[in-house]
Amino acid sequence: MRSIVYKDKNIILDNGLLFGQSVFETILYENKPLFLREHIARLKDSMKKIELEELEEDDLLIFLDKINIKHKAVKIVVTPENIIIIEREVSYKQEDYNRGFSLMNSDVLRNSTSILSYIKSTAYIENIIERKKAQKNGYDDVVFLNEYQCITETSCANIFFIKDSKIFTPKLADGLLDGIIRNWVFENYDVIEKHIRVN
Repeated sequence: MRSIVYKDKNIILDNGLLFGQSVFETILYENKPLFLREHIARLKDSMKKIELEELEEDDLLIFLDKINIKHKAVKIVVTPENIIIIEREVSYKQEDYNRGFSLMNSDVLRNSTSILSYIKSTAYIENIIERKKAQKNGYDDVVFLNEYQCITETSCANIFFIKDSKIFTPKLADGLLDGIIRNWVFENYDVIEKHIRVN
């Protein structure tokens, strides 16, 4: 049975903290959590892929409801012994979306054969380093290519292209996270998945 860790509670040292056997989800809370069911489902799927025991889902949902968070981003990290809940201010403002985001290609390749390309693992340092590198060069974020030079995703988002009134996005098999909003777009629009090269 995992301990739920929130604010000042102690974290139990385990393989999640020592060796990265842990996964996370970041959920936007407005007046209520958005896409909570989808985030929990992906969290449970990721846990299976890295051989974590089943999630204490009922306990977690009761706890989340009790703490009554509003207008925050909430990160849930699951390790072998902990469920860690962290809240922070929402990173993006409306002016960011109005301005748009500039991207540069990363020299680091996504590995389409690695499970880490398909889950939100806390082994996230490569994403952080590459994003900081982009920002030092005057960009907002990076685009990762895979070992076949196909576009995958940014350090924190899926990518869509609109061309000739059609929506395109990279194939999951190219080595990218199956995003919650990515799935929402698929449910609401006709989207073509394909291998997309930079040219």
